[in-house]
Amino acid sequence: AEAHMFTTFKVARDHDLAAQIGRDLFFDLVDYEKIHPIRVLKDMPFNQVKEEFSKEFGIPVHSQRFWWWSKRQNNTYRPTRPLTQQEESYTVGQLKDAAIRMNSSELRLYLEVVQENHLTLASRTKDDILLFFKLYDPEKEELRYVGNLLLKASSKPSDIVPKLNEIAGFQHDEDIELYEVCFDVIRIGVEFFPFKKSFGSTMTFYLYLCRK
Repeated sequence: AEAHMFTTFKVARDHDLAAQIGRDLFFDLVDYEKIHPIRVLKDMPFNQVKEEFSKEFGIPVHSQRFWWWSKRQNNTYRPTRPLTQQEESYTVGQLKDAAIRMNSSELRLYLEVVQENHLTLASRTKDDILLFFKLYDPEKEELRYVGNLLLKASSKPSDIVPKLNEIAGFQHDEDIELYEVCFDVIRIGVEFFPFKKSFGSTMTFYLYLCRK
């Protein structure tokens, strides 16, 4: 009788991406069908959900930045944009209603863990992009997820080689290659062009990297 008071939603974390990429997925980031739904009262404030995530996963509330998730033209899924501070003040039921208005059958979110207090960060602009990186090992023929970076679209891949080597577990001066997958076509050699030249207005994308 009280079922109408509850709702469910799903949150993908880097843990889920790492568990699926290279095993269940190769050309996408996460399969939400494999993520366990969270059942809460519709009128639970989303800020309270963040408190629960902090207790369960040890992620400070100020380090949690949630993104809307949506389907793209090539039938893959990407985080679209972060929730605004106003949206984070909504109840879970209100967020689910907003997701339905955006043509999503359920509320699906991605949790980015940030080092800074995201509430004090400058407002995002069109020059901000969130890039996800998958590492391919040609010797072992293995693919795995290694992390993400929030960057300026005007920056170049060659500018972040040391950081990419760090998240991949390579030496800081390792020579690496980057591969972009777009509509199943692999383009090689994006290292020296600004990200915005490769991705246009896309706010989130993923790249493959490997040793040369």
